[in-house]
Amino acid sequence: MKATFMRSLCGLLGGGLMAVTLPMAEAIAISEADLLEKLTTVPVFVLADRSGGYITPQADFPNDDLGRIALLQVFFNEADAKTLVAELQESEPEFNRGGSIGVTDLATIHRLAQEEREVPLKIVFVPQASDLEAARTLDPNFGGENTSSLVPLFTILDGDNNLIPLAFGDEDPAFSMFFSIRDANAVLSSVNEAQPELQASIGVVSFGEFTQRMLDSEDSSFDQVRFFQAADVVNHLQELDLQ
Repeated sequence: MKATFMRSLCGLLGGGLMAVTLPMAEAIAISEADLLEKLTTVPVFVLADRSGGYITPQADFPNDDLGRIALLQVFFNEADAKTLVAELQESEPEFNRGGSIGVTDLATIHRLAQEEREVPLKIVFVPQASDLEAARTLDPNFGGENTSSLVPLFTILDGDNNLIPLAFGDEDPAFSMFFSIRDANAVLSSVNEAQPELQASIGVVSFGEFTQRMLDSEDSSFDQVRFFQAADVVNHLQELDLQ
């Protein structure tokens, strides 16, 4: 997969950033296809076998009432995926015969989760630990039983806790949702420097809660949401120039 997900956040900031006012549009719910198009811009890491298929070990966990399920772990940074690979190489020699780290996107993961299978597939999201810690600092009640609820999205809020639409360089203005607290902090600094009257701050919401809200709501502003995977992840993938 060629890593042409988006321009680097650093490049966007270098092109100028400003808070803008978006025009009101007719109320209409965002479709699942629209959401998936947005999620194609978010690369994630999985474990793959020699043929490029996903590694999904099966298990029957006690007390979950799900029966036998297949697990697919989805990582938001390569380092966490590498840690698991190292553990598997130690405990399961078979993994050394072809296991590797693969790159896909959140839209593909969403589609996999919807597929009917003889053995149900359970998606386990693994956010970066520092981002999860930052989310719980911002909101001590952050998280839930659904693993997608453990994936934080950071955004820029004004003094009244409303999402601030941002325009990066020549990009269209949008409500920007960041998977990285580091990126959100960089944007916050730029906004506060350029427009201190906004009294901007960082807010956090779970990925699972936010995307479900996008699908359930008639608020047309959700069509103007943009997701940003961590800039260092995107830059690394672009340097690899994956096919």
